[in-house]
Amino acid sequence: MIAAVVLAAGVSSRMGKPKQTLLLHGVPMLEMVLETLRRSIVGRVVVVLGANALEVRKHVKFTSEFVVVNTRFAEGMSSSLKLGLKHVGKDADAVIIVLGDQPFVLPATIDALAAAYEESRARIVVPTHRGTRGNPVLFDRSVFSKIERIRGDRGAKQVVQEYDADVLEVEVSDRGVLVDIDSQSDLDREMGVRRRRSRAQA
Repeated sequence: MIAAVVLAAGVSSRMGKPKQTLLLHGVPMLEMVLETLRRSIVGRVVVVLGANALEVRKHVKFTSEFVVVNTRFAEGMSSSLKLGLKHVGKDADAVIIVLGDQPFVLPATIDALAAAYEESRARIVVPTHRGTRGNPVLFDRSVFSKIERIRGDRGAKQVVQEYDADVLEVEVSDRGVLVDIDSQSDLDREMGVRRRRSRAQA
């Protein structure tokens, strides 16, 4: 079984308000991320909240997801990573680390990572778009202990770097793997890009 951990504990300092609840087409951003996972083959989803957890719960609809609150979110992303891993279950062969501020990733991309893993059993599977690595990233259980040793405001990128020779890259047409929303200007820019592309394809 492949699980997913959604990191959504940040303080949204650049946004100035909880970006997890920011509306995109009338839907909170975090809910868009969760809907992507609901439409994928992922077996279990763990959502890690932290800053503004109560506010997020008021606006985001959770269904089958297991939600945990990281009371130590101020210690950085590593604390959320480790908390999420604790709840994926012993039957999880691998976990996909999903960023709560990447609402444009497609379900097909999640499935492509899972399929590549099932076929190769690579330790790490990374999506690329036009040759550039993005997120989310899949990690085999054999590297969970490495993730658990990360400290401070650091994600699992250092584990990817350490095992670079074992990384399997999966090229996808999904530009969403390269787009994360940290500020209102990020969102405005991305929505503008998508509108222009939509008009060009019409």
